[in-house]
Amino acid sequence: MKRSNVVQPYDLESINIKNWVTKSNILIESTYKLSLQEQRILLIMASKVQPNDETLKTYRFRAKDFIEIVGNRKGTGFYSYLKEIVNGLQTKVLTIKEKGRQRNYNWVITSIYEENEGYITLQFHPSLKYLFLELKEKFTSYQLENVVRLNSVYSIRIYELLKQYERLRKRELTLEELRHFLAIEPTKYKQYGHFKSKVLAVAQKEINNKTDIRFEFVEIKTGRKVTSIEFIIDSSPTLNGVSSVKEKEPKLNQPPLELTDNEKENRLQYELVSLGVKPEKIEWVLSEFTKEQVERNIKYTQDRLITGDITHPHSYVIKSIQKDYAKASQESKIIKPKKPIRKELVPDFIKNADNNQQIFENSTLQEKQKLFLGENGTQKDFEEILIRIRELKKKLVLNSKEPTKEEVEKAHELAMKEVLQNMKKDLKKRQEVGLEPRLVNDFENKELQKIYKSFLQSQTSSEV
Repeated sequence: MKRSNVVQPYDLESINIKNWVTKSNILIESTYKLSLQEQRILLIMASKVQPNDETLKTYRFRAKDFIEIVGNRKGTGFYSYLKEIVNGLQTKVLTIKEKGRQRNYNWVITSIYEENEGYITLQFHPSLKYLFLELKEKFTSYQLENVVRLNSVYSIRIYELLKQYERLRKRELTLEELRHFLAIEPTKYKQYGHFKSKVLAVAQKEINNKTDIRFEFVEIKTGRKVTSIEFIIDSSPTLNGVSSVKEKEPKLNQPPLELTDNEKENRLQYELVSLGVKPEKIEWVLSEFTKEQVERNIKYTQDRLITGDITHPHSYVIKSIQKDYAKASQESKIIKPKKPIRKELVPDFIKNADNNQQIFENSTLQEKQKLFLGENGTQKDFEEILIRIRELKKKLVLNSKEPTKEEVEKAHELAMKEVLQNMKKDLKKRQEVGLEPRLVNDFENKELQKIYKSFLQSQTSSEV
Protein backbone atom coordinates (compact mmCIF):
# COMPACT_ATOMS: atom_id res chain seq x y z
CA MET A 1 0.00 0.00 0.00
CA LYS A 2 1.50 3.31 -1.05
CA ARG A 3 0.57 6.83 -0.12
CA SER A 4 1.23 9.52 -2.62
CA ASN A 5 0.85 13.31 -2.52
CA VAL A 6 1.93 13.62 -6.15
CA VAL A 7 -0.75 13.91 -8.83
CA GLN A 8 -0.60 10.76 -10.93
CA PRO A 9 -0.41 10.99 -14.75
CA TYR A 10 -3.67 9.07 -15.17
CA ASP A 11 -6.95 10.44 -16.46
CA LEU A 12 -9.69 10.74 -13.88
CA GLU A 13 -12.39 8.12 -14.52
CA SER A 14 -16.12 8.50 -13.98
CA ILE A 15 -18.39 5.65 -12.87
CA ASN A 16 -21.35 4.88 -15.13
CA ILE A 17 -23.53 1.93 -14.16
CA LYS A 18 -24.71 1.66 -17.79
CA ASN A 19 -21.21 0.54 -18.83
CA TRP A 20 -20.72 -3.08 -19.87
CA VAL A 21 -18.72 -5.75 -18.06
CA THR A 22 -17.28 -8.48 -20.30
CA LYS A 23 -15.51 -11.49 -18.79
CA SER A 24 -14.14 -14.76 -20.05
CA ASN A 25 -16.27 -17.71 -18.95
CA ILE A 26 -13.09 -19.09 -17.41
CA LEU A 27 -13.21 -16.23 -14.92
CA ILE A 28 -16.93 -16.64 -14.26
CA GLU A 29 -16.40 -20.32 -13.40
CA SER A 30 -13.26 -19.73 -11.31
CA THR A 31 -12.99 -19.83 -7.52
CA TYR A 32 -12.43 -16.72 -5.45
CA LYS A 33 -13.65 -15.24 -2.21
CA LEU A 34 -14.25 -11.51 -1.99
CA SER A 35 -16.34 -9.25 0.21
CA LEU A 36 -19.31 -7.47 -1.33
CA GLN A 37 -17.39 -4.18 -1.35
CA GLU A 38 -14.34 -5.77 -3.00
CA GLN A 39 -16.59 -7.35 -5.62
CA ARG A 40 -18.15 -3.99 -6.42
CA ILE A 41 -14.79 -2.24 -6.79
CA LEU A 42 -13.46 -4.93 -9.15
CA LEU A 43 -16.70 -4.84 -11.17
CA ILE A 44 -16.39 -1.08 -11.54
CA MET A 45 -12.82 -1.60 -12.79
CA ALA A 46 -14.02 -4.29 -15.23
CA SER A 47 -16.67 -1.91 -16.59
CA LYS A 48 -13.89 0.50 -17.62
CA VAL A 49 -12.09 -2.07 -19.80
CA GLN A 50 -12.78 -1.33 -23.47
CA PRO A 51 -12.82 -3.96 -26.25
CA ASN A 52 -10.13 -2.13 -28.20
CA ASP A 53 -7.73 -1.79 -25.24
CA GLU A 54 -4.37 -3.47 -25.82
CA THR A 55 -3.47 -3.74 -22.14
CA LEU A 56 -5.22 -3.59 -18.78
CA LYS A 57 -4.98 0.08 -17.95
CA THR A 58 -4.54 1.95 -14.71
CA TYR A 59 -7.68 3.74 -13.52
CA ARG A 60 -7.91 6.71 -11.16
CA PHE A 61 -11.22 7.50 -9.46
CA ARG A 62 -12.55 10.04 -6.99
CA ALA A 63 -13.03 8.30 -3.66
CA LYS A 64 -16.41 9.98 -3.17
CA ASP A 65 -17.70 8.39 -6.40
CA PHE A 66 -17.47 4.99 -4.68
CA ILE A 67 -19.55 6.00 -1.66
CA GLU A 68 -23.03 5.06 -2.90
CA ILE A 69 -21.85 2.00 -4.84
CA VAL A 70 -19.43 0.36 -2.42
CA GLY A 71 -21.31 1.18 0.77
CA ASN A 72 -19.93 1.59 4.27
CA ARG A 73 -19.53 -0.39 7.44
CA LYS A 74 -21.37 0.94 10.49
CA GLY A 75 -19.19 2.74 13.01
CA THR A 76 -16.39 3.34 10.49
CA GLY A 77 -15.49 6.50 8.64
CA PHE A 78 -16.06 5.95 4.93
CA TYR A 79 -12.63 7.05 3.79
CA SER A 80 -10.90 4.85 6.38
CA TYR A 81 -13.05 1.92 5.34
CA LEU A 82 -12.37 2.48 1.62
CA LYS A 83 -8.66 2.70 2.34
CA GLU A 84 -8.91 -0.64 4.15
CA ILE A 85 -10.70 -2.26 1.19
CA VAL A 86 -8.24 -0.93 -1.38
CA ASN A 87 -5.32 -2.11 0.73
CA GLY A 88 -6.89 -5.56 1.16
CA LEU A 89 -7.47 -6.05 -2.56
CA GLN A 90 -3.77 -6.63 -3.18
CA THR A 91 -3.83 -9.65 -0.87
CA LYS A 92 -6.85 -11.34 -2.48
CA VAL A 93 -6.17 -14.32 -4.75
CA LEU A 94 -7.95 -15.63 -7.85
CA THR A 95 -7.62 -19.37 -8.53
CA ILE A 96 -7.85 -20.59 -12.14
CA LYS A 97 -7.82 -24.28 -13.08
CA GLU A 98 -6.96 -24.98 -16.73
CA LYS A 99 -5.68 -28.12 -18.44
CA GLY A 100 -4.80 -29.85 -15.20
CA ARG A 101 -2.95 -26.83 -13.81
CA GLN A 102 -3.98 -24.58 -10.95
CA ARG A 103 -2.81 -20.98 -11.16
CA ASN A 104 -3.15 -18.35 -8.48
CA TYR A 105 -3.23 -14.65 -9.42
CA ASN A 106 -3.48 -11.43 -7.47
CA TRP A 107 -6.43 -9.35 -8.63
CA VAL A 108 -4.63 -6.01 -8.64
CA ILE A 109 -0.99 -5.05 -9.11
CA THR A 110 -1.40 -1.38 -8.21
CA SER A 111 -3.57 0.10 -5.47
CA ILE A 112 -2.90 3.64 -4.37
CA TYR A 113 -5.06 5.57 -1.95
CA GLU A 114 -4.33 9.30 -2.02
CA GLU A 115 -5.74 10.32 1.32
CA ASN A 116 -5.20 14.08 1.05
CA GLU A 117 -6.53 14.36 -2.50
CA GLY A 118 -9.30 11.77 -2.06
CA TYR A 119 -8.35 9.68 -5.11
CA ILE A 120 -7.97 5.94 -5.67
CA THR A 121 -5.71 4.45 -8.36
CA LEU A 122 -6.16 0.78 -9.30
CA GLN A 123 -4.82 -1.59 -11.96
CA PHE A 124 -5.68 -5.23 -12.67
CA HIS A 125 -2.75 -7.62 -12.62
CA PRO A 126 -1.38 -7.88 -16.21
CA SER A 127 -1.64 -11.69 -16.07
CA LEU A 128 -5.45 -11.32 -16.10
CA LYS A 129 -5.42 -9.74 -19.56
CA TYR A 130 -6.64 -12.90 -21.32
CA LEU A 131 -9.71 -12.94 -19.05
CA PHE A 132 -10.88 -9.45 -20.07
CA LEU A 133 -9.38 -8.60 -23.47
CA GLU A 134 -9.21 -10.11 -26.97
CA LEU A 135 -12.15 -12.40 -26.20
CA LYS A 136 -13.27 -14.14 -29.40
CA GLU A 137 -15.54 -16.75 -27.85
CA LYS A 138 -16.73 -18.17 -24.54
CA PHE A 139 -17.36 -14.91 -22.75
CA THR A 140 -20.30 -13.24 -21.02
CA SER A 141 -21.38 -9.58 -21.10
CA TYR A 142 -23.80 -7.63 -18.93
CA GLN A 143 -24.36 -4.07 -17.80
CA LEU A 144 -22.79 -2.98 -14.51
CA GLU A 145 -26.15 -1.84 -13.12
CA ASN A 146 -27.31 -5.46 -12.91
CA VAL A 147 -24.72 -6.39 -10.28
CA VAL A 148 -24.07 -3.21 -8.28
CA ARG A 149 -27.69 -3.33 -7.12
CA LEU A 150 -27.21 -6.77 -5.54
CA ASN A 151 -26.47 -6.93 -1.82
CA SER A 152 -25.11 -10.47 -1.58
CA VAL A 153 -21.80 -11.78 -2.95
CA TYR A 154 -23.59 -15.04 -3.74
CA SER A 155 -26.26 -13.18 -5.74
CA ILE A 156 -23.56 -11.57 -7.89
CA ARG A 157 -21.84 -14.88 -8.61
CA ILE A 158 -25.11 -16.74 -9.30
CA TYR A 159 -26.21 -13.92 -11.63
CA GLU A 160 -23.01 -14.35 -13.67
CA LEU A 161 -23.33 -18.14 -13.77
CA LEU A 162 -26.92 -17.87 -15.06
CA LYS A 163 -26.26 -14.96 -17.42
CA GLN A 164 -23.63 -17.18 -19.04
CA TYR A 165 -26.42 -19.67 -19.93
CA GLU A 166 -29.20 -17.16 -20.67
CA ARG A 167 -29.45 -18.22 -24.32
CA LEU A 168 -29.87 -21.88 -23.36
CA ARG A 169 -32.54 -20.95 -20.79
CA LYS A 170 -31.44 -23.46 -18.21
CA ARG A 171 -28.37 -24.63 -16.36
CA GLU A 172 -27.90 -27.62 -14.09
CA LEU A 173 -25.23 -27.60 -11.38
CA THR A 174 -24.52 -30.10 -8.65
CA LEU A 175 -24.53 -28.67 -5.15
CA GLU A 176 -20.83 -29.46 -5.00
CA GLU A 177 -20.15 -27.43 -8.17
CA LEU A 178 -22.29 -24.54 -6.98
CA ARG A 179 -20.60 -24.39 -3.57
CA HIS A 180 -17.23 -24.53 -5.32
CA PHE A 181 -18.05 -21.62 -7.65
CA LEU A 182 -19.40 -19.58 -4.74
CA ALA A 183 -16.33 -20.40 -2.58
CA ILE A 184 -18.50 -21.56 0.33
CA GLU A 185 -16.47 -23.30 3.04
CA PRO A 186 -17.33 -26.97 3.76
CA THR A 187 -18.45 -26.05 7.30
CA LYS A 188 -20.82 -23.30 6.15
CA TYR A 189 -24.48 -24.04 5.27
CA LYS A 190 -23.87 -27.78 5.62
CA GLN A 191 -27.60 -28.48 5.78
CA TYR A 192 -29.30 -28.01 2.41
CA GLY A 193 -32.18 -26.15 4.08
CA HIS A 194 -29.76 -23.48 5.30
CA PHE A 195 -28.07 -23.27 1.89
CA LYS A 196 -31.46 -22.90 0.21
CA SER A 197 -32.70 -20.12 2.52
CA LYS A 198 -29.43 -18.18 2.89
CA VAL A 199 -28.05 -18.51 -0.65
CA LEU A 200 -30.60 -19.67 -3.26
CA ALA A 201 -33.69 -17.88 -1.93
CA VAL A 202 -31.82 -14.62 -1.33
CA ALA A 203 -30.24 -14.73 -4.81
CA GLN A 204 -33.59 -15.54 -6.44
CA LYS A 205 -35.33 -12.59 -4.80
CA GLU A 206 -32.54 -10.15 -5.63
CA ILE A 207 -31.88 -11.30 -9.18
CA ASN A 208 -35.58 -11.51 -10.11
CA ASN A 209 -36.30 -8.03 -8.72
CA LYS A 210 -33.17 -6.12 -9.72
CA THR A 211 -31.61 -7.55 -12.89
CA ASP A 212 -32.31 -8.27 -16.55
CA ILE A 213 -32.90 -12.00 -15.94
CA ARG A 214 -35.22 -14.06 -13.77
CA PHE A 215 -34.92 -17.66 -12.63
CA GLU A 216 -36.78 -20.50 -10.98
CA PHE A 217 -35.01 -23.58 -9.70
CA VAL A 218 -35.83 -27.27 -9.47
CA GLU A 219 -34.25 -29.49 -6.82
CA ILE A 220 -32.95 -32.77 -8.22
CA LYS A 221 -32.63 -35.60 -5.71
CA THR A 222 -30.60 -38.76 -5.44
CA GLY A 223 -32.78 -40.84 -3.16
CA ARG A 224 -34.09 -38.33 -0.62
CA LYS A 225 -31.10 -36.03 -0.77
CA VAL A 226 -30.96 -32.92 -2.98
CA THR A 227 -27.78 -33.26 -5.04
CA SER A 228 -28.27 -30.88 -7.97
CA ILE A 229 -30.12 -27.71 -8.89
CA GLU A 230 -31.66 -27.05 -12.31
CA PHE A 231 -32.04 -23.32 -12.94
CA ILE A 232 -34.73 -22.25 -15.43
CA ILE A 233 -33.67 -18.86 -16.80
CA ASP A 234 -35.84 -16.20 -18.43
CA SER A 235 -34.88 -12.78 -19.77
CA SER A 236 -36.61 -9.80 -18.19
CA PRO A 237 -37.61 -7.13 -20.72
CA THR A 238 -36.45 -4.29 -18.46
CA LEU A 239 -34.87 -3.72 -15.09
CA ASN A 240 -37.67 -3.50 -12.56
CA GLY A 241 -36.05 -0.70 -10.58
CA VAL A 242 -37.45 0.99 -7.47
CA SER A 243 -41.15 0.55 -8.21
CA SER A 244 -41.01 -3.27 -7.95
CA VAL A 245 -38.52 -3.54 -5.09
CA LYS A 246 -40.05 -3.28 -1.63
CA GLU A 247 -36.84 -2.86 0.38
CA LYS A 248 -35.09 0.50 0.42
CA GLU A 249 -32.87 0.97 -2.61
CA PRO A 250 -29.64 2.99 -2.72
CA LYS A 251 -29.53 6.22 -4.70
CA LEU A 252 -28.12 4.27 -7.60
CA ASN A 253 -31.65 3.90 -8.90
CA GLN A 254 -31.90 7.58 -9.80
CA PRO A 255 -32.23 8.04 -13.59
CA PRO A 256 -28.76 7.73 -15.15
CA LEU A 257 -27.20 10.60 -17.04
CA GLU A 258 -27.53 10.62 -20.83
CA LEU A 259 -24.74 8.58 -22.39
CA THR A 260 -22.09 10.46 -24.33
CA ASP A 261 -21.36 9.52 -27.97
CA ASN A 262 -18.21 7.67 -26.87
CA GLU A 263 -20.10 5.74 -24.21
CA LYS A 264 -22.81 4.80 -26.72
CA GLU A 265 -20.19 3.60 -29.17
CA ASN A 266 -18.42 1.57 -26.47
CA ARG A 267 -21.70 -0.04 -25.51
CA LEU A 268 -22.46 -0.94 -29.13
CA GLN A 269 -18.95 -2.39 -29.49
CA TYR A 270 -19.49 -4.62 -26.47
CA GLU A 271 -22.86 -5.82 -27.71
CA LEU A 272 -21.46 -6.62 -31.16
CA VAL A 273 -18.52 -8.45 -29.57
CA SER A 274 -20.95 -10.46 -27.43
CA LEU A 275 -22.74 -11.54 -30.62
CA GLY A 276 -19.43 -12.80 -32.04
CA VAL A 277 -18.75 -10.05 -34.58
CA LYS A 278 -15.08 -9.62 -35.52
CA PRO A 279 -13.29 -6.32 -34.69
CA GLU A 280 -12.80 -5.30 -38.33
CA LYS A 281 -16.54 -5.80 -38.99
CA ILE A 282 -17.43 -3.76 -35.90
CA GLU A 283 -15.26 -0.87 -37.09
CA TRP A 284 -16.93 -0.97 -40.52
CA VAL A 285 -20.47 -1.13 -39.13
CA LEU A 286 -19.98 1.80 -36.75
CA SER A 287 -18.50 3.96 -39.50
CA GLU A 288 -21.06 3.00 -42.18
CA PHE A 289 -24.38 3.16 -40.30
CA THR A 290 -25.96 5.46 -37.71
CA LYS A 291 -25.78 4.47 -34.05
CA GLU A 292 -29.57 4.35 -33.92
CA GLN A 293 -29.75 1.84 -36.79
CA VAL A 294 -27.00 -0.29 -35.27
CA GLU A 295 -28.61 -0.21 -31.83
CA ARG A 296 -32.13 -1.21 -32.89
CA ASN A 297 -30.86 -4.08 -35.02
CA ILE A 298 -28.62 -5.36 -32.24
CA LYS A 299 -31.71 -5.45 -30.02
CA TYR A 300 -33.71 -7.13 -32.82
CA THR A 301 -31.00 -9.81 -33.17
CA GLN A 302 -30.73 -10.34 -29.40
CA ASP A 303 -34.49 -10.85 -29.13
CA ARG A 304 -34.44 -13.47 -31.89
CA LEU A 305 -31.42 -15.15 -30.31
CA ILE A 306 -33.17 -15.44 -26.94
CA THR A 307 -36.14 -17.19 -28.55
CA GLY A 308 -33.84 -19.56 -30.47
CA ASP A 309 -34.81 -18.22 -33.90
CA ILE A 310 -31.23 -17.78 -35.14
CA THR A 311 -28.12 -19.89 -34.79
CA HIS A 312 -25.41 -17.62 -36.26
CA PRO A 313 -25.86 -14.23 -34.56
CA HIS A 314 -22.50 -12.82 -35.77
CA SER A 315 -23.57 -12.96 -39.42
CA TYR A 316 -27.28 -12.32 -38.81
CA VAL A 317 -26.71 -9.04 -36.94
CA ILE A 318 -24.56 -7.66 -39.79
CA LYS A 319 -27.23 -8.53 -42.36
CA SER A 320 -29.90 -7.12 -40.04
CA ILE A 321 -28.06 -3.80 -39.73
CA GLN A 322 -27.45 -3.58 -43.49
CA LYS A 323 -31.08 -4.26 -44.41
CA ASP A 324 -32.48 -2.64 -41.24
CA TYR A 325 -34.69 -5.61 -40.34
CA ALA A 326 -35.75 -3.92 -37.09
CA LYS A 327 -37.25 -0.92 -38.87
CA ALA A 328 -38.97 -3.11 -41.46
CA SER A 329 -40.44 -5.23 -38.68
CA GLN A 330 -41.76 -2.16 -36.83
CA GLU A 331 -43.30 -0.75 -40.02
CA SER A 332 -45.03 -4.02 -40.84
CA LYS A 333 -46.63 -4.02 -37.39
CA ILE A 334 -47.89 -0.48 -37.92
CA ILE A 335 -49.33 -1.32 -41.33
CA LYS A 336 -51.00 -4.51 -40.15
CA PRO A 337 -51.08 -5.16 -36.38
CA LYS A 338 -50.50 -8.79 -35.63
CA LYS A 339 -53.49 -10.51 -34.09
CA PRO A 340 -52.97 -12.30 -30.79
CA ILE A 341 -51.94 -15.93 -31.08
CA ARG A 342 -54.39 -18.41 -29.66
CA LYS A 343 -52.83 -20.80 -27.17
CA GLU A 344 -54.49 -23.83 -28.66
CA LEU A 345 -53.24 -22.85 -32.12
CA VAL A 346 -56.74 -23.24 -33.60
CA PRO A 347 -57.49 -20.20 -35.81
CA ASP A 348 -60.91 -18.54 -35.80
CA PHE A 349 -61.32 -18.94 -39.55
CA ILE A 350 -61.19 -22.71 -39.14
CA LYS A 351 -63.69 -22.64 -36.29
CA ASN A 352 -65.97 -20.57 -38.49
CA ALA A 353 -65.44 -22.76 -41.52
CA ASP A 354 -68.89 -22.06 -42.94
CA ASN A 355 -68.01 -18.40 -43.43
CA ASN A 356 -64.50 -18.98 -44.70
CA GLN A 357 -64.58 -22.18 -46.71
CA GLN A 358 -65.44 -20.41 -49.96
CA ILE A 359 -62.63 -17.90 -49.43
CA PHE A 360 -60.09 -20.72 -49.18
CA GLU A 361 -61.55 -22.66 -52.07
CA ASN A 362 -61.20 -19.63 -54.33
CA SER A 363 -57.75 -18.56 -53.04
CA THR A 364 -54.32 -19.29 -54.45
CA LEU A 365 -51.79 -21.19 -52.33
CA GLN A 366 -50.01 -17.92 -51.56
CA GLU A 367 -53.26 -16.28 -50.45
CA LYS A 368 -54.09 -19.29 -48.27
CA GLN A 369 -50.68 -19.07 -46.65
CA LYS A 370 -51.16 -15.34 -46.03
CA LEU A 371 -54.59 -15.84 -44.49
CA PHE A 372 -53.36 -18.72 -42.36
CA LEU A 373 -50.40 -16.66 -41.04
CA GLY A 374 -52.68 -13.70 -40.40
CA GLU A 375 -54.69 -15.79 -37.98
CA ASN A 376 -51.91 -17.95 -36.52
CA GLY A 377 -48.81 -15.78 -36.59
CA THR A 378 -45.44 -16.50 -38.16
CA GLN A 379 -43.19 -19.52 -37.96
CA LYS A 380 -41.31 -17.67 -35.21
CA ASP A 381 -44.57 -17.25 -33.27
CA PHE A 382 -45.33 -20.96 -33.58
CA GLU A 383 -41.88 -21.89 -32.27
CA GLU A 384 -42.18 -19.45 -29.36
CA ILE A 385 -45.49 -21.02 -28.36
CA LEU A 386 -44.05 -24.54 -28.44
CA ILE A 387 -41.11 -23.47 -26.27
CA ARG A 388 -43.38 -21.70 -23.78
CA ILE A 389 -45.75 -24.68 -23.62
CA ARG A 390 -42.84 -27.02 -22.92
CA GLU A 391 -41.35 -24.88 -20.14
CA LEU A 392 -44.74 -24.03 -18.60
CA LYS A 393 -45.77 -27.70 -18.51
CA LYS A 394 -42.58 -28.65 -16.70
CA LYS A 395 -43.04 -25.84 -14.17
CA LEU A 396 -46.65 -26.82 -13.50
CA VAL A 397 -45.72 -30.47 -12.93
CA LEU A 398 -42.78 -29.64 -10.67
CA ASN A 399 -44.35 -26.72 -8.83
CA SER A 400 -44.40 -26.61 -5.02
CA LYS A 401 -42.68 -29.90 -4.38
CA GLU A 402 -39.26 -31.50 -4.21
CA PRO A 403 -39.32 -33.91 -7.15
CA THR A 404 -37.26 -37.05 -7.50
CA LYS A 405 -35.18 -37.71 -10.59
CA GLU A 406 -37.98 -39.93 -11.90
CA GLU A 407 -40.50 -37.12 -11.41
CA VAL A 408 -38.25 -34.70 -13.29
CA GLU A 409 -38.02 -37.18 -16.18
CA LYS A 410 -41.80 -37.57 -16.08
CA ALA A 411 -42.21 -33.78 -16.30
CA HIS A 412 -39.97 -33.70 -19.38
CA GLU A 413 -42.02 -36.51 -20.91
CA LEU A 414 -45.32 -34.70 -20.31
CA ALA A 415 -43.92 -31.47 -21.70
CA MET A 416 -42.81 -33.30 -24.85
CA LYS A 417 -46.27 -34.85 -25.18
CA GLU A 418 -47.85 -31.39 -24.98
CA VAL A 419 -45.55 -30.08 -27.72
CA LEU A 420 -46.35 -33.01 -30.01
CA GLN A 421 -50.09 -32.52 -29.47
CA ASN A 422 -49.79 -28.91 -30.60
CA MET A 423 -47.74 -29.94 -33.64
CA LYS A 424 -50.49 -32.44 -34.49
CA LYS A 425 -53.22 -29.78 -34.17
CA ASP A 426 -51.23 -27.42 -36.35
CA LEU A 427 -50.71 -30.07 -39.05
CA LYS A 428 -54.41 -30.93 -39.05
CA LYS A 429 -55.49 -27.32 -39.48
CA ARG A 430 -53.00 -26.77 -42.31
CA GLN A 431 -54.36 -29.84 -44.10
CA GLU A 432 -57.94 -28.62 -43.65
CA VAL A 433 -57.16 -25.41 -45.56
CA GLY A 434 -55.09 -27.17 -48.24
CA LEU A 435 -51.61 -26.24 -47.03
CA GLU A 436 -48.61 -28.57 -46.97
CA PRO A 437 -46.98 -29.48 -43.62
CA ARG A 438 -44.28 -27.19 -42.32
CA LEU A 439 -40.76 -28.09 -43.42
CA VAL A 440 -38.25 -29.30 -40.87
CA ASN A 441 -35.83 -26.61 -42.03
CA ASP A 442 -38.48 -23.94 -41.32
CA PHE A 443 -37.61 -24.37 -37.65
CA GLU A 444 -34.70 -22.25 -36.47
CA ASN A 445 -34.59 -23.97 -33.07
CA LYS A 446 -32.45 -27.11 -33.49
CA GLU A 447 -34.24 -29.08 -30.77
CA LEU A 448 -37.64 -28.34 -32.33
CA GLN A 449 -36.24 -29.41 -35.71
CA LYS A 450 -35.46 -32.85 -34.29
CA ILE A 451 -38.83 -33.12 -32.56
CA TYR A 452 -40.75 -32.05 -35.68
CA LYS A 453 -38.76 -34.40 -37.92
CA SER A 454 -39.56 -37.31 -35.61
CA PHE A 455 -43.20 -36.18 -35.51
CA LEU A 456 -43.51 -36.13 -39.32
CA GLN A 457 -41.91 -39.58 -39.56
CA SER A 458 -44.41 -40.94 -37.03
CA GLN A 459 -47.29 -39.44 -39.03
CA THR A 460 -46.00 -41.03 -42.23
CA SER A 461 -45.65 -44.41 -40.49
CA SER A 462 -49.20 -44.25 -39.11
CA GLU A 463 -50.61 -43.41 -42.55
CA VAL A 464 -48.82 -46.44 -44.05
